[in-house]
Amino acid sequence: MIDRLSVICFAGTYALALAAELARFAVRAPIRWYVATGLTALGWLVQTAYLANMAIKDPMAPVSSAFGSVMLLSWIVAMIGLYLIVRSPRPVALGVFVLPLVLGLVVGAGLFAPRQADWLDWGRTIQFWGAVHGIFLTGGAVFTCVAFFAGLMYLAQMRRLKAKRPPRTGLALPSLEQSERINRGAIAVAFPLLTFGLLIGVILSLATRGEVPVDPGTRARAAAHVIRWTDPKVVSALGMWLVFAVLLHARFRPAMRGRSMMVLTIVAFGFLVFTWVGVEALRLGTAHGAVASRESGTGGARTP
Repeated sequence: MIDRLSVICFAGTYALALAAELARFAVRAPIRWYVATGLTALGWLVQTAYLANMAIKDPMAPVSSAFGSVMLLSWIVAMIGLYLIVRSPRPVALGVFVLPLVLGLVVGAGLFAPRQADWLDWGRTIQFWGAVHGIFLTGGAVFTCVAFFAGLMYLAQMRRLKAKRPPRTGLALPSLEQSERINRGAIAVAFPLLTFGLLIGVILSLATRGEVPVDPGTRARAAAHVIRWTDPKVVSALGMWLVFAVLLHARFRPAMRGRSMMVLTIVAFGFLVFTWVGVEALRLGTAHGAVASRESGTGGARTP
């Protein structure tokens, strides 16, 4: 009963935040933004306390059941949404798109509440979070591509303006300000998606190290499925994340903005292409995505 009341509490807070966001179509006063953002932050804090209480009672509770896993996913999405709402210009209606997803995940998790028993095997937990890992990284990659194309348009427009050449017919480019705004917005969205995607991947990699077979007959095969920290995909993904961290920091350093940010964006895109395509194309060898079968009869566990 207490669990249901707690879920209703922060789900209701998210619903009020969504109502405040939708009120932007009728209310133009600045107070509306503060109310919507404050309610979103309050709902996230209450949900944080709820998940912390779950973890104190059972450290595996947030990931060992469908209810806990979906609830944790909604918490992550709410955190990303709150970050984007705070970082974006106030007229941008990010909350209108983020909050329905958060609320839907919370309600969906509530549907599992009556049957909170553990999933049948650890492999199902790995599969669920492996899918989330892939979705977050895919979303981050999409916005990385957006930032990359905005950077190319910025550099092309800057070169044209310096050469004082008139725009070609049919090839009008956005202004430097518009391209930079698109680039910065895409980076602001890509960074938290990539951060949580990589973090989930690291946790899955650590969690599945004990899931591979260890008997002499399968030791060689097991070693091939363990993702090492020197794995090409891991190194390139970390490099991409570091470049994005620098890009996010550059937003507050006027000296690093403009052309420097666009060049760094292209570097980040290069890391992305190398991570997704280059490793396999160059046949560098990676254990990422391999399936480690288990002899205990509980099914396979997929590494991130």
